Amino acid sequence: MNPLVMLVLLQNPAPPPAPVPKPVAETRVREKELLEESKKAKPRIPMPPEGTGPLARVNNGRFRQYYLSSDFQFGGLGSREPDPELTLDNTFKVKLFWIASRANNCYY
Repeated sequence: MNPLVMLVLLQNPAPPPAPVPKPVAETRVREKELLEESKKAKPRIPMPPEGTGPLARVNNGRFRQYYLSSDFQFGGLGSREPDPELTLDNTFKVKLFWIASRANNCYY
């Protein structure tokens, strides 16, 4: 493991697990209610101030720009352009994302 990552993990340990796990919805209606309730949840880290640049237009970009050093920002690591070598359609990948999120009881 990268020593810098190890240092960050040691200085900022993960919060203890919640005493009670998040409820699992049994119906679509209940799932929608839980998603609405999650909008009122207290954020784990404060919202950063307005940033600059193309990544600052969305919250994920603002968080990366403010909280991560330049070594860990995108800086050429990825592209929004589809890779012609990949055979999976983006719509299918999005569906897989939502299926995996639900299987892990994540609210996005």
